[in-house]
Amino acid sequence: MVSRIGPLVEVGKRKTALALHVAGGFLGGASIGVLLGFAGLLLRAAIGDTLDTVFIVAVPAALIYGASVDLGLVPLQITSERQTPGSWDCALGQYPGIFSWGFDLGLGVTTRIPYQSLLVLPIAALLAGDLAAAVAIMAVYGASRALAVAATISAAGSDYPAACDAIQTRVQPLKRIVGATALVIAGLIVIS
Repeated sequence: MVSRIGPLVEVGKRKTALALHVAGGFLGGASIGVLLGFAGLLLRAAIGDTLDTVFIVAVPAALIYGASVDLGLVPLQITSERQTPGSWDCALGQYPGIFSWGFDLGLGVTTRIPYQSLLVLPIAALLAGDLAAAVAIMAVYGASRALAVAATISAAGSDYPAACDAIQTRVQPLKRIVGATALVIAGLIVIS
């Protein structure tokens, strides 16, 4: 993503392009949040307050599983191998393409997921049984994921291959941090 968006940012208005990417991420996350939120409302209507118990059991269990994968204890990784199409800038134009890339990343479940613990977010959004909570969870995720790309591009200057290499060298340490954080969050949910 960095290697595709970075050169486009150089030829266009940098702040506008990055803002469009982050806005796309936010709106992508909010969109999937609306779908998950409505499904959660239907689930709450069907099973009532039992959904709260399901949340307290399922979300920590999913966090523990995700953490186990991220920490390298369990080898089975659940992810899509699909990547956001690199041709969108040609098909849609520079700025619509950058926005669309952010939107696709913000959806969260349509592209490759680097950390298994992140898969818990859609589960939590669904099981919250609350439209506003689901939209907030997924919109923050979508904006954060797109913002990470924007921050990497901003920090790279014009050496995008080096930025991609730096990201790859940090994947494993970041997976461990995400996994450990997931375990802490699971514990907090259980004891609260």
